[in-house]
This record gives sequence, C-alpha cells and structure tokens, in this order.
Amino acid sequence: MRRTIVTATMLLGLTSCAGTPDPGYNTVSGGATGAATGAAIGCVVTIPVGCAPGAALGAIVGGASGGTLGLASTTPPPVATYPAGGAVASYPYTAPSPYSAPSAYPAPPPPSYSALPPE
Repeated sequence: MRRTIVTATMLLGLTSCAGTPDPGYNTVSGGATGAATGAAIGCVVTIPVGCAPGAALGAIVGGASGGTLGLASTTPPPVATYPAGGAVASYPYTAPSPYSAPSAYPAPPPPSYSALPPE
C-alpha cells in the first residue's frame, strides 16, 4: 500500500515539474500535486484513527505548500536578444565639424577690491 502511494506521488510530482513560464499552470499543478501527496500521507499516518481527517488536513497543507512552490518554480521570461549591428551613429558621409575650439582662453577678469572694507 505504501509503495503504491509513494510511486503515485512521485509520478504526480514529476508531471507537475514541467518548469513552464506560465505561473498559473505551475501554481495549479503544484497545488494539485501537493494536495494529493498531503492527502496520501495524511491518510497513511492516521489509518488507526480514520483516514478522512488526516487526508483532509494533509490535502489542505500539501495543496497550499505545493501551490506556493509551484509558483516559485516559474521560470522567468526569456531575455530579448537583438542582432549585432554596426556603430550607433554610422553615417555614409561624415564631414569635419565647423566648430573649432579656441587655442587659448583669455584670463579671468581681475577681482574688484573696491567692495572690501579698509584695513
């Protein structure tokens, strides 16, 4: 009995680990797998008392944790790649610039000392 439950749980887990970029699909499949696993474990653990309460609690806990893990396993969208191009500003005709910087700048004006108080 336990071997069958473990095998079924592993098969459910493998089918839900598709790693798709769809967060909705991953959340639902992870939640379903977690709920099935939790119900199976809860049923096996509480067989002497009764299978239903353990299965219900296991399904709630397993579904919540499986859904969260399914959402967390969502692969990010692919990065956009662009073909390599030429230079950013490659023009067929490049004329020299008409602007030329002056060779020497004039000296700054002398400070005005008339505003200072006498010593």
